[in-house]
Amino acid sequence: MDAATRKAQLKELRKNQENQVMTGIPLRYKGSTRTEIVWRIPLDFLIYNKHNGRIGSDVLSYEKQNGELNAELDSDRETIEKFLYESKVDRNETTMDSLLKLGQQRYGIVTADGTIVDGNRRAMLLNRLYHKHTELGYSYSQVEKCKYFLAIILPDDAVEKDIQQLETIYQMGEDDKLDYNPIEKYLKCKELKRLGFSEQNIAEFMSKKPSQIIEWLDILKLMEEYLQEYGYDGIYTRLEKTEGPFVDLKNYLDSYEKRGANVRNVDWSYSDLDISNLKVVSFDYIRARYEGKEFRDIAKTGKEGSIFFFKDLWEEFFRLHNESLPDNEESVDELRERFPSEELSLLLKRRDSDWIEQVKGKFKGNLNRFTRRLEDKRDANKPADLIERALSALQSVDCEQDSFREDPRIEEMIKKISKITWDMKKILERK
Repeated sequence: MDAATRKAQLKELRKNQENQVMTGIPLRYKGSTRTEIVWRIPLDFLIYNKHNGRIGSDVLSYEKQNGELNAELDSDRETIEKFLYESKVDRNETTMDSLLKLGQQRYGIVTADGTIVDGNRRAMLLNRLYHKHTELGYSYSQVEKCKYFLAIILPDDAVEKDIQQLETIYQMGEDDKLDYNPIEKYLKCKELKRLGFSEQNIAEFMSKKPSQIIEWLDILKLMEEYLQEYGYDGIYTRLEKTEGPFVDLKNYLDSYEKRGANVRNVDWSYSDLDISNLKVVSFDYIRARYEGKEFRDIAKTGKEGSIFFFKDLWEEFFRLHNESLPDNEESVDELRERFPSEELSLLLKRRDSDWIEQVKGKFKGNLNRFTRRLEDKRDANKPADLIERALSALQSVDCEQDSFREDPRIEEMIKKISKITWDMKKILERK
């Protein structure tokens, strides 16, 4: 059913008061509060909103790889339904059970031509219950009410900007809504900026402060740099479960760029190129799915500092990091050419998995080694602690191993240790 037909059907539906479910419903619309009616609408008169904030990353990533989705086409409708279902798998059964027993408890919002503004997931579950009731084990009488969607119908003059505003207010701006995939709020801010809304406007829609919106937009820019670094431009699904490290990294980079008070203990005059190198190394660790304390030890600012605070640590860490990177990774274009019939999202997931498999041991070893050296730097004013750690490490060495006798580096290091302990001994004798 095309837009004109849906619009005509909805117009006809509103002529019959028996289709009214509730009246006197307040709706914030174009700067004022209107009083609206909730209608009982056959699901066949409606289409999903592919710009729904719940599935923004999935839709943008899909369209980047496969072309634009058209919610009026059955195949694309099924794709959108799949995204909506997978957006909250853990709550779907509970919601469907509620829809069956209690009916639709929360009304939605649709445009005059039948695009669902608020309630896409509920509509998807109603469709699922009604059209797949036999497969799901329900009788027709149990699901008959599920063929209707209860919703306010917007005036004819609603344009994309109005629709996006409403969707944000009634979805992301309400505390009692289900949690969204973290990346979706960043993409929604970008979309609203594209439509001409200010940070102040967006903050009001989302019930946030303008400073929070500005921060989210800046973090998204960093995320998009990351995607470009690996040839994933526009494929936002590759950002899954990476929000925390990006939030941390953005704060670290800002501090280094501003040379603020929380980097005053850095022991060298780093350049903008050094900051850029730090960013790329951090991207690699994010791609390798590092987070938490391990990730923070690379770039953290503040009193304790990080590997980047110390010139000798950072330069050696950076050199060894680059040496650990594989030099044979296929580009995205090469993968497409080699596997033309395979879904790109699966290819990219496998590409990342293969890359992680090659680097994870080297990354872990390199970071552990330099984290220990960082701890030594932090404890430089605690000589007893450092010497105790050194003694414990030396006592753990198995001198019977063949590698102890065969590794040429060991003799050289023992000579250095011997000289250091001799110098320490002479200092103690002078007291």
